[in-house]
Amino acid sequence: MVLRFMLFVLFLKTLCIYSWLPRKCFIYIVEDLNILTSCSERTNTAICDQITDIKEDLRGLPTNLQNLCIQLDSDKHYAGILAPGSFSDFSSLEYLHITGCFSKISPDAFSGLLHLTSLQLISKTKGCCEASVEFSGLPSLKNLYLSEYSLLFMAQNVFDSIPQLEKLGIVNVCLKDLSEVLCRLKNVKSLKWFYLSDQDLNVLQFPNCSFFNTSESHKPIVYNIEKIHLYLGSVKHIDEGALKVLGNLWELDFGGNLRDLSLIGVENINSLTFSVDVLNIDELCYAAKLYSMKFIRVSYRTINFPATPTNISKDCKEVVGIDLYQYGNNTFKIDSIFHVFSNLSKLTVSSTHVLRSNDFVSVCSSFPQSVKQLSIMILNSNMMGKIISHQFFCFNNLESLDLDATNISSIEDFSFTGLDKLKDLNLCHNRLSHIYRDTFSGLNELMFLDLHENPLIQIESNSFGHLINLQTLLLGDLHFPPNISQIKLDLSDIFGGIPYNLRNLFISSGIRPMQLKFGDVTLNQSLNLQIKGQYVTVEDCDSPLLTSVVKLQIDAEYILCGKDFIGKYVKSVVKLEFISAFSDNIGDLSVINELVHLKTLKLDKIDLSKQPNLQEMFHNLTKLQTLILMNCRIFFLDGSLTKDLKALTGLVFTTQSHVNILQNFVEHLSTLKDLRLYGLHLHCSCDDAWLVSWVKDNRQVQVLIFNPTMEELQCVTENGIDFVNFVHFVQDNCSFHIEFLIFASTSAFLYLFIFVALSYQFAGQYIKPFYHIASGWFREALHNDGKRQYLYDVFVSYSSKDERWVMEELVPNLEQRGPPFLRLCLHSRDFQLGQDIVENITDSIYVSRRTLCLVSRNYIRSSWCSLEMRLGTYRLQVEKRDILILVFLENIPSRLLSCHHRLARLVKTRTYLDWPLDPEMHEAFWERLWNKLRSDKYNSSL
Repeated sequence: MVLRFMLFVLFLKTLCIYSWLPRKCFIYIVEDLNILTSCSERTNTAICDQITDIKEDLRGLPTNLQNLCIQLDSDKHYAGILAPGSFSDFSSLEYLHITGCFSKISPDAFSGLLHLTSLQLISKTKGCCEASVEFSGLPSLKNLYLSEYSLLFMAQNVFDSIPQLEKLGIVNVCLKDLSEVLCRLKNVKSLKWFYLSDQDLNVLQFPNCSFFNTSESHKPIVYNIEKIHLYLGSVKHIDEGALKVLGNLWELDFGGNLRDLSLIGVENINSLTFSVDVLNIDELCYAAKLYSMKFIRVSYRTINFPATPTNISKDCKEVVGIDLYQYGNNTFKIDSIFHVFSNLSKLTVSSTHVLRSNDFVSVCSSFPQSVKQLSIMILNSNMMGKIISHQFFCFNNLESLDLDATNISSIEDFSFTGLDKLKDLNLCHNRLSHIYRDTFSGLNELMFLDLHENPLIQIESNSFGHLINLQTLLLGDLHFPPNISQIKLDLSDIFGGIPYNLRNLFISSGIRPMQLKFGDVTLNQSLNLQIKGQYVTVEDCDSPLLTSVVKLQIDAEYILCGKDFIGKYVKSVVKLEFISAFSDNIGDLSVINELVHLKTLKLDKIDLSKQPNLQEMFHNLTKLQTLILMNCRIFFLDGSLTKDLKALTGLVFTTQSHVNILQNFVEHLSTLKDLRLYGLHLHCSCDDAWLVSWVKDNRQVQVLIFNPTMEELQCVTENGIDFVNFVHFVQDNCSFHIEFLIFASTSAFLYLFIFVALSYQFAGQYIKPFYHIASGWFREALHNDGKRQYLYDVFVSYSSKDERWVMEELVPNLEQRGPPFLRLCLHSRDFQLGQDIVENITDSIYVSRRTLCLVSRNYIRSSWCSLEMRLGTYRLQVEKRDILILVFLENIPSRLLSCHHRLARLVKTRTYLDWPLDPEMHEAFWERLWNKLRSDKYNSSL
């Protein structure tokens, strides 16, 4: 019951991200990490753990936070004093959650929180926290939840100072008397929703508010609270009128005798939950009439129906929902329930009740009008056995039927005929072995069908053909005959035509291999597909159904389309989870890098060390936000894995092997906020030494290392046998001392001097090119105005073997075409005589507005042409302007280009021209090239 309340009041939304956080605070990124439940779904939220000093530990948090969740240091029974104005820096807070106990809470501790609407204080200590709490200075507070904070230490008017309090939850606050709560609520006029749970409160006394003030006598008033939820333990004594001041109860969980209810004094109880050994239906109906009950949940050992139930049915006519949980052996006919309860919309019968199929037919003939009211029926008896034809033919308005774990072994044809409005059918955890063509006949409106955990041997063709509106199908475990080595499932065969609105599909062959065929169908909806089996092969990988998959979960040794991993064919997938068993036949997972829409990726029990293209696996995944590598086998992590993970915010990593984590692994992860390392196994290497200081000093990423912690982390030595403390190893072996620093500096100077001397000796001819590069960079940095005078319009880089084409085609069509007329720089006519060739090339490139490379087979074989392209590329990188033009004089195969890395990269990143073989295309070629060069000259002259 307490859990239900927690789920209701802790209505939290997705958390946002902040860059600079206190070391004890972090941002919860995605649901997959599943670390906290109470603070995992709110936006604009910070979560802080192991807090000892509120002011100090929260320093640095953004002041515009709307939600703040704090976990006090669990190693200390008390976390000190909550000082005045502890949250004064966070005036925008709307939600505050604190877990832990303070030794003292100052009266003005919450001052300044003018916008706070929800406050939760949860002690989590043995006994109750005895700190006195005041809530003055919270004018906007509407929701308050207290757990394990002793109410006795709070003032009588503790809730009076909250003018807008609407919802109040109190759990296990060490009550000795219910008056401690009720008397504190008598002046709270705004309260609409009140929740109280205390399993130790077993005596309900008439509220005596005079124990607070001896001069005040109790004035009987009725509280104006719309919904009151009381969850009590085994009540041993009740004073008459003990709860009269409450007026009405929305929900009462009662551990006393049913007859004692008449003493509590309330007028109405909307929902009653209780437990007895013997349930007498006549007493239950009497209480239902007395308190106008709508819903009843009761657990019992034995049930007694009256001999003439008709006489008491009028007392239970207002009951619309009843849940019967039996914990003993008993047999009764289900028609007895409808004989007494004539207006049920929900019926739950659980545990060891024996329910016979013929009894439902009897209900239809005896109580057709009563059955028509029913919309939800839950039958969890393990003694049903089978469902017969037309068993539910009169349940026309039933929308949900739950037959989970009812020991059903067979379903006759047309068993569900009449369930025209049924939307949800749960048949999981039964013993069904055969599904026939007419098993689900008549369920045209069915949207959800759960058949998992059934030993299915046979599914006839078109068995699901009636389910035209089906959205969710959970199918398996498939137990086809043992003589069939591989289970074959054809979805288009069992459906006839897969429903276009299918959204969720789960298929399981247990520990058997399986072959799947999806069929030629395109869905209207995005599909969540979950597949489980020993190993799985897909027959029709080109099925359009796979293009609709946005969430794919795999639990199998491998799942292949031919020889490829299925990920190659689910291009639209956003979330991918793959749990394997270290199989060697898993296929090449590098195809994952083609899933460019992927936001969440989880790989579990996969030997990544055997992946031939591991370095490329995560490339192109620029939208990936969460990466989880659980129990995988990998020996090193470096930056080649993470270079494209620009959006990654959460990373979880566990390994089955010892691993080296290089520092460049995190260099590209600029958006990372949450890093979780479980069971980390490191080598004793200084390559990993960065991890110690990074974990300590990094304020952007919350790093959590579990089993052991960073201080306890051990590494394996080079012999592979001994283990030492990793932090101590780093301190002893990877730290620089002053003597070593002086030696290293001296050695570095000597090496630099030798390097400069040798460089001048062997590379002197390249000094001038580098001078031009540097001067060009400084010119761009200082001026950057583009107003520079050039001697030539174009420097032409070409092979001398192509000079005939240059002189006959290029020169006439560029220099003699105009106005304006272009000036070309050609090495055969314009280079300075007697000057070094490298200097000639360098000077010509930098006195020309552009460089034109005429690429041919001769060109790529020439070392001088290669130098010209390299120098032109340097200039392009420095000036960052469109100054390099490629013209291909002939078709060059990609295998030849691949040997020339610089040219191959330019071809991939820049638009180029091809010399057309058709003479009729020559004029268009020259017009395009001349216009490009002319426009550049014209623009520079303006």
